[in-house]
Amino acid sequence: MLTTTIRRLCCLLLLLLFTPTALQAQVDPIYQEYRSQLEMEYFLPFIAYDGSFYVATYGKMSSILRDQELQFVLLASGEEVVNFALGYTWHAPYWSYGLNLYQMPIYTGPMWSAGFWELQKGVSLLASRHFNNEKRLDLRLQFEDFSPLSLPRFPVEKASILGFEATATHDNFSFLAQDGHREYFSLGGAFPLLGADFKYLKAEVDHRNYFSLGRSSLVLSARGGKIWGDYPVQRGFALGGIQQVSMSSLGTLTNAGILGTLADTVLRGYSEYRFFGDGFLLSNIELRLLAWPSSYQKIRGTAFTLLAFSDAAWVWKGSSQQTSSPSIGVGVGFKFYFFGLNLGLDYGIPLNTPGEFPKWHFSIGEVF
Repeated sequence: MLTTTIRRLCCLLLLLLFTPTALQAQVDPIYQEYRSQLEMEYFLPFIAYDGSFYVATYGKMSSILRDQELQFVLLASGEEVVNFALGYTWHAPYWSYGLNLYQMPIYTGPMWSAGFWELQKGVSLLASRHFNNEKRLDLRLQFEDFSPLSLPRFPVEKASILGFEATATHDNFSFLAQDGHREYFSLGGAFPLLGADFKYLKAEVDHRNYFSLGRSSLVLSARGGKIWGDYPVQRGFALGGIQQVSMSSLGTLTNAGILGTLADTVLRGYSEYRFFGDGFLLSNIELRLLAWPSSYQKIRGTAFTLLAFSDAAWVWKGSSQQTSSPSIGVGVGFKFYFFGLNLGLDYGIPLNTPGEFPKWHFSIGEVF
């Protein structure tokens, strides 16, 4: 009897001793080391119209939060111009820091459609706080001088900007599960200091939900933005087609160092740069069906997906609305997944905007 009593007292004592530790472990978050997983390396040559070597860059792309880290770049020479982009990103346990210096021509806009060349020169300082592998806060301070090298079909400006940006990001989307969500909130602006020309405040918010329905998946996306103050035209909001600035502009690698690879805006059925403004709202609904193979878990390098979509947008410039209420596009398309690369072709039909006709839209990479 005494032995049984002693055993019970020992068990009670052990329970009392370890209970605070267990409770403390539940209360205190465990530090999750930031893992920058290398997904691919790439070397991108730019060839001028006369066939001469223009500029090339080397970089890394990470699969965690779709990071893009500019490690170093080289080089470039014209007749009287040397183009360069030098960058370094350093990862600490909780923070990452980056410094980029650059002077190079950048093509702004889809590579296969309307766009223009712009010479960008500047420096950017970066810091990123990793709360875990799904959440982070990115900070950026940047000075840039830019001037157009070609004449687009819309007005652009030559100027310089001293700007800042803070972006909170949450991304737990799983490609194999086709489930999760991506969202961010960004607040930035510019000050007329050090010879800079503009003063404005810019806010953006983006939320995308992914729902798995077996071989099918449903994507719901909503995005909005507003600019207050005086800003350069080509740094405002542009909607129409698939605006994949992060895919088509090396400047986004150089300027920000850490950016997502998703398209900026998607309004299919309309021409690229169809709407310009200082405020917008955009919504997208897309239903996808994995035609081959039978599940995402069985993808071994290639896959084929069919899709149907509806896009709707409101764009304002000051108090003037630039779109219908709203401008809507519907259509169908497909995506071909080839060893990590998404190639897409969509056919969009504008429903309620005079002067617009059905259009094909080609995309590289993820649109949502």
